[in-house]
Amino acid sequence: MKADATTRRTRLPAFAAIVSGGILAACNTTTGNLGLEAPAVPTIAAPAITVNVAELPGNWGLASYHQDKDRTRTEAEARSACSNPYKVAQGPNGGVMMHLPDQTTPTEVFIKQTPDGRSFIGPRGAPGMAQDRVVTVYENGMLITVWLDKSARDRYGTMVFVRCA
Repeated sequence: MKADATTRRTRLPAFAAIVSGGILAACNTTTGNLGLEAPAVPTIAAPAITVNVAELPGNWGLASYHQDKDRTRTEAEARSACSNPYKVAQGPNGGVMMHLPDQTTPTEVFIKQTPDGRSFIGPRGAPGMAQDRVVTVYENGMLITVWLDKSARDRYGTMVFVRCA
């Protein structure tokens, strides 16, 4: 009798682990993603905007904000940053040289458009990649972009570029 109770106690944790694993596996299969697909890049609302890559090289004042209420103040800060401008150079392959998140040296990035007219700035590849930024404003010497990658967006905020005179 005692051996039977001991056997049950030692088998119970193993049984619980097997059942828990099965339940967790079932949760993953109900999503249709078995860990083989890349996670979807979040969609950030952006209007149809045409960006001319030939207009981007030059000096820009740069500032950023995290809350929409700070946009006007940040635009003024970007204008004053022209005393120490962010330099956008022409890239060797038709793009422009800009920084990607957490990189100390510029990388060639390209303007990429979706069929619905949204514009992205990022490395070669399809528009809307995690390393891209979506253009939300491009008018009157101002370029406003938002990183698609949530971690980069949380660190850097919404980027405001103002063309320096």
